[in-house]
Amino acid sequence: MDAAVSYPTVLLGLGRFGHEVIGRALQSLEASSPLLGVLRCEPSGVAAGLQPLLEDLLRAGRGSGERRDQRLDVIAFVAALQGGEEDLLVACEQAARLLAEGYGAMFPPDRPPEQRTATLHLVVQVPALSNPRASVALARLAALESWARARPVFPLLARIWVVSQQTAAGTLTSEEMVSTCASFALGMVASGLRTEDEVSRRMAHPARDEGLVGFVSLASVELPESRLRSYAAARAAYDGLGVLVDRMQQPVADATLAMGAISALHHDRWLAPFVEGQAAQLSRRLAAELSRSPVDLPADIRVGPLDTPEEIRANHAGLFKPASVETSPTTVDQARTDEAFRALDRAEAEVATSVEQGIQAVFDASLGPSSGLSQLPSVEQGLKRVIAQLHDEQAQEDTTLRKLDPSQPPGPLVDPHREELEHALMELPSRRLALAAAAALALAVLLGVSFGLLSLMNPATAATGTGGPPRVVVSATATPAATGFDWHEALPWIFGVLAALGAGAGWLYLVGNQTRKEVRRVLKLRRDALESLVSRGGGGRRAKQAELQLVVRRKRARRSAILALENAVARLQAVRHALLEARDKKRQELLSLGVTPAAEARLDDLGQLLGAGGLLHGSLVPPEVISRWIAARREITEERVWADRLLEGAWPEGGLLEDVPCGDPEHIAELSRRQVQPMGERSVLDDAEGGQQAADVLRDFGSRMGAVLAPPCQPLNAHGDPVLGLRPGEGFVIAPSAGRDTLDAGLRDMPTRLPVLWSPSKAARVIFLRTWEGFSVEEMTRGARATPQPAMAAPRGAR
Repeated sequence: MDAAVSYPTVLLGLGRFGHEVIGRALQSLEASSPLLGVLRCEPSGVAAGLQPLLEDLLRAGRGSGERRDQRLDVIAFVAALQGGEEDLLVACEQAARLLAEGYGAMFPPDRPPEQRTATLHLVVQVPALSNPRASVALARLAALESWARARPVFPLLARIWVVSQQTAAGTLTSEEMVSTCASFALGMVASGLRTEDEVSRRMAHPARDEGLVGFVSLASVELPESRLRSYAAARAAYDGLGVLVDRMQQPVADATLAMGAISALHHDRWLAPFVEGQAAQLSRRLAAELSRSPVDLPADIRVGPLDTPEEIRANHAGLFKPASVETSPTTVDQARTDEAFRALDRAEAEVATSVEQGIQAVFDASLGPSSGLSQLPSVEQGLKRVIAQLHDEQAQEDTTLRKLDPSQPPGPLVDPHREELEHALMELPSRRLALAAAAALALAVLLGVSFGLLSLMNPATAATGTGGPPRVVVSATATPAATGFDWHEALPWIFGVLAALGAGAGWLYLVGNQTRKEVRRVLKLRRDALESLVSRGGGGRRAKQAELQLVVRRKRARRSAILALENAVARLQAVRHALLEARDKKRQELLSLGVTPAAEARLDDLGQLLGAGGLLHGSLVPPEVISRWIAARREITEERVWADRLLEGAWPEGGLLEDVPCGDPEHIAELSRRQVQPMGERSVLDDAEGGQQAADVLRDFGSRMGAVLAPPCQPLNAHGDPVLGLRPGEGFVIAPSAGRDTLDAGLRDMPTRLPVLWSPSKAARVIFLRTWEGFSVEEMTRGARATPQPAMAAPRGAR
């Protein structure tokens, strides 16, 4: 663009017709060059709108460093019959006065015409000159001509270019009139040929004795480059957004996939602090202590075989205390309760943090910028399942809460296995009875063992005892007994004593253990039950209150988790809605360009976007060729890859939990323009198919150029003789050098040969231009009166 616009140039659209011309020109010309300014206003607002525009343009012209003399071209487009009688005078007067007062030193007003470097070209649309309404238009042009001849404050007006709705070839439509004027601007200032003689002579001030009025007859075959770029970017965005939308609308049939997508949530751990966590344990233990539940329970149960009930009670005192005792709380108890509440508060805050962190982890793991949102349906389904699960748990918790309702009368105090333990103690035999039984058993064993051994040691003595009492035999010759202790005779009694002691002790142990087995069993049962009871907060009113508090905390934390998850689901729905809306906007943008998106971009019908064509203007390349070429000129041709890049580029800085992707239309447009940037690097005419099609169009279009490039009338002098003027009917062709090889062949086949100016611009645009210059309004008026009304309009040609 910068290379195409050679000098500071203003395209000025006055009134409705002028606005349409500027809009049509911008379809093929983006006003992005620092040397090009575009202004659409009413004639009375020329000075106000032109002044800031000139400041920027002339500053850019001075900074280019390529020209020694500053130049300025202003090309204004207006319909002669639109607006008031003096609108043309007002617009030209304001522009001339602005140059004289603000830029007189830069553009001296006293220079001769051939040295003036500031020009105003007024391109005026007039009705058919044979139409009675044309006299009004000619009268306004005559007044403007008189003003220019009367030495205004600044000699800015160079030429009045008349574009008539009717020529010798036929009558033009309003659209063709707009296209003709727009093509004049494109050929004069946006072709890069401003310094060529054919162009510079027509853009220069006329000589002193030369008329200001000129006719321009123009035809063109082109592609609306700006509209095509807009279409290409919009279609690329539509395709990328469409892929993302399709991904989000995929159904999730496998619940395992849904739960796997949210595995980073760890929702099963959220309520652990209020179930078995530290906060729950602290709350329940405090409740147990406030209920005076025994907490110093023995680790081992030891009951000796001779332990009396009193000794058993003393050794296991904690097991004989009540499971709970209702007492009034003390100040210390209240302080400890407050501390427990603070611990619960901290735990509740930790649960909320865990929920947020879990949701963030899921979004980071499954819905990151590089994920392409392919797992969004699974994540959404998984979150909904967790929400349903939490709702079910909440309903179950309501049942528990009703059981713990403090308004209900309290039940009996729980004291597990206490009665059973007392009964077992009562069933124990007394120690005295056990000792007596053991002594009797020991005596029996003593006698039995001792006599048994004695009998074994003295078998003869034992044998005589069958007939009666033993007889004593006295002998005179017997030897006297030896004196001292006889261990041989005492040995049976020693063994008897030992056996008696062992039997008594064994009996005491066996019988004692057996009779106290039940006591041990019940003691263990009570210990385990008390431990379980203490872990649940004891068995009294305090335990119920503690459990009620935990249930309330769980419900509140679960409700907060449900709300957080529902917000996350709503965020995903907002993401889906944003992408759907962005895609629909791009569809509407395509429809506004006249394109209904097909299944694939290469199948789009661009006929309406290129225009239907007509007598003087048409498309250089057929629509179907353009569709295929644009679809192939994308930086990323794979749609799924492009969708991923689009999503990454339009990803919100704060992530999905703070914003939605693709929510900024301008950002999407910028990314899409980058996607179709290769369009500007290569002309469609460089493509084999596009170049061949363009050559065929030129052959067909050029075959009728001699007939359509005709003046609206033949100006006459005062004697009624034709006035030739300057360059009568001379013309040229502007064609892009990008397609010179193929276009040259088509131009050579034209019956009317015109010199070709090869433009450095890559725009696919061929302009056929002829001018008739150096006339006065009076000469044109005489010629208009002598011009007959055509019998019929020329047929509308295709491209």
